[in-house]
Amino acid sequence: MKLKATVDNIALAALVFAVVAIAAVSTVAILSAENLIRTNENNLRTQRIISSLESIRFNAVALDMGEQNFIITGNERDLERYRSGSEQIEGELAYLAGKRTEQAALTERLTEFDGVARQFIASARKIIETRQALDFTATQSLVRAHITGELQEKLLAVTHQLLAQSHQQQDRLEADLILYGDKVRRLILALISSSAFILIFLYGTLRRLDKEQRAAQMRIAHQAAHDSLTDLFNRSAVMEHISMRLRNAEAEAALGGFALLLMDLDGFKAVNDTLGHAAGDELLIEVARRARLALRDSDYIARLGGDEFLIVIPQVSDQDTAGRVAQKLIGVIGEQYLLGADRAQVTASVGISLFPRDAQDLEALMKCADVALYQAKHIGRNCAQFFEPGLRGYSRF
Repeated sequence: MKLKATVDNIALAALVFAVVAIAAVSTVAILSAENLIRTNENNLRTQRIISSLESIRFNAVALDMGEQNFIITGNERDLERYRSGSEQIEGELAYLAGKRTEQAALTERLTEFDGVARQFIASARKIIETRQALDFTATQSLVRAHITGELQEKLLAVTHQLLAQSHQQQDRLEADLILYGDKVRRLILALISSSAFILIFLYGTLRRLDKEQRAAQMRIAHQAAHDSLTDLFNRSAVMEHISMRLRNAEAEAALGGFALLLMDLDGFKAVNDTLGHAAGDELLIEVARRARLALRDSDYIARLGGDEFLIVIPQVSDQDTAGRVAQKLIGVIGEQYLLGADRAQVTASVGISLFPRDAQDLEALMKCADVALYQAKHIGRNCAQFFEPGLRGYSRF
């Protein structure tokens, strides 16, 4: 009887706990759902404000194009877009005025923005009125004054600033949407778990499996992009990295371009032959460690295979920068190695090609670096050589 009473008390306590937990979790879930709805409404309003600002910018640019066409052709149909464009801008200004208190950017800048926009509209309408009252030459003169003035530039500048602030607010709201959405989902899970204890174990199992799957996927992704011996990036990963940089070639060149350092170890085969492959592997691991320490976090190093490595040095505005990096690598790699009970010595030869100076595509850049490496080997090894148009040598790429 006492045992049954104890079990009943435990069951009752568990029931009360479950009810309290359900009530508490339900309350928090409702509040989080309300926050989610409110944030979504704010996000939609921000999107509409962005659309309104985009419309004003579009119509301002369209009016400018109409003005320029009118000067060239004298066709009055080009002036028709002033009327509809001006009306569209006015309509959007009226909408933004009603949303002034809903966004900090509008609260601070709307008066200035409205004033510039209305001056722009007035200037455009004056052109229409002048054309109706005077001849084409007088209208042309007025249009030229309007185009060379600062109204449109100022209008577009203020519009751009408001758009930038609006996009920032939208980004924050979207982040909040993700946060609240995730919170609501977790609360619903907790509510279900409080209602049925068995779901706790199911949820825990699913979570564990999900973590294991994610960990497995991360391991697979890591293995696919990294060398199994040195844990440096592998050939396919570095080629994709360079290709990605070349897809943004103009921006990359504007930042100074980048350098490819193709590095090969001098004397590695002798170490492998005399001390064995295990010692050779240990040496490669130590070379990778030293190279990583000698480079910046922004630099990218990969093992292409064997004793060959490729380093990408971004934002190389001059040849000296790449040369200093190469000499630093040569220095640290040339220091003596302790491999178990044995000591070994290797050096490094480096071939360097520069983007965009030497080539603009991956294959050509690799060929230039390979030819430069061949020259470094040819002139005595343990040195770095830049690619020059007059160099000749066999390229493997």
